[in-house]
Amino acid sequence: MRMRKILPVYVLSCCLAGLVAPTAFADGCPDNEIAAETLKLKKAEASEKAGKLKEAFSSAKTVAWECLGNDAGKRREALMKRVGRTLGDQEEKQGRLKEAFDWYQAAGLEADADRVMLKRANAKSDDTNAVGNAIGHFKHRNNEARVKELRGLASRNVDKWLAAEDKAFAARKDSRDELGKARDWVYYAGSGSGKVFERAEKRGDTLVADDARRSIENAIAYYEFAEKPQKARSVRDRARKLGDEHARKGENKLAVEFYQIAGDSSKAEALEKKSEAEKQKSESARQDKFKQDQQSLEKELGL
Repeated sequence: MRMRKILPVYVLSCCLAGLVAPTAFADGCPDNEIAAETLKLKKAEASEKAGKLKEAFSSAKTVAWECLGNDAGKRREALMKRVGRTLGDQEEKQGRLKEAFDWYQAAGLEADADRVMLKRANAKSDDTNAVGNAIGHFKHRNNEARVKELRGLASRNVDKWLAAEDKAFAARKDSRDELGKARDWVYYAGSGSGKVFERAEKRGDTLVADDARRSIENAIAYYEFAEKPQKARSVRDRARKLGDEHARKGENKLAVEFYQIAGDSSKAEALEKKSEAEKQKSESARQDKFKQDQQSLEKELGL
């Protein structure tokens, strides 16, 4: 019997491999991907020449330059910087600084992005979002000098709102909006919360000397703002006692209001029900008397 010669496995592998057409790779990318990325880059460059800058930037941004090599990568980066600078400059000239920053940042123009971020914070120095974003940006950039500068701006805004609060309280005995603004700026200033809370506590101390409903209510609000729960609780106890005093005098409406300020809903509801029952009883008595008077009148008239 004639024996067949069996070829070693590695010989078969070599022979079979020779039958398969090789796929060319450049920098780890197959030919079809290289062709696609090359087309994207050419499209981006054509869009730039045609003045379609946003389209050019968008196309260049999606190019996987790693498949095309360093030269293509440099072309892509240069295009994005050129286009990003032009678009950012257009937005900046129109006063749209946030949009200008976005273009500079996306294009990798860090110096321009820093400059416009600071410019926007100074232009909107009374805007917590603008200043807060700038502080966050420069913290990320490890630029402590800028962070310190912007915290100083925020600190001046704390003082500005405390001055406004002083005028507001003198005028209407309610300055919580102004205190709230001061507290917002404290967060970005990184300091100053103590003087804001002290001011709020001081306002509560002033108002608590007055037994008027509005003063008592506002005193509690100031103490809560100042994070003085014991003082707020003390004023609520006082409001409850004032409610009791008005209830004894028959001034039920005022009593209910003080009970509500005190947070004593059970007393407030009970007194409201009692007042409603007394009102209905009074109304029923009035109607009965009206009917009696009407009947007497009809009798006198012989009707």
